[in-house]
Amino acid sequence: MKTTLAHQLADYGCALRFEDLSKEVVHEVKRRVIDSLGCALGAWKEEPFVMARRVAADFSAKHGSTIFGTDHKAPPDWAAFANGCGIRYFDFNDTYLSKEPAHPSDNISAALAVAESVGAGGREL
Repeated sequence: MKTTLAHQLADYGCALRFEDLSKEVVHEVKRRVIDSLGCALGAWKEEPFVMARRVAADFSAKHGSTIFGTDHKAPPDWAAFANGCGIRYFDFNDTYLSKEPAHPSDNISAALAVAESVGAGGREL
């Protein structure tokens, strides 16, 4: 059976431990998360982020994920959607400069939502 690239990446991710990460990697991940949260804060009053929060707030989950700036817990997918709208609204995610067009903040809202919903801490995130 041929192992696909997706399987190889999944195996790598599942086997990775916090202790395997360098201090530099941990520092840079923290920078990306802080940068993303700052972008969401800046977009707080912007109509698309307001609308996304309003839509996501229609859904509740006991073990869900927090919609930024509220005490409401929504299912992780809805929290990730709303929070991701805020993070990406201005496209100011500028602590990551690379040749690739993607920015890790596209995944940060989903990672935060899933981590919170399963009770994971920063090291597990």
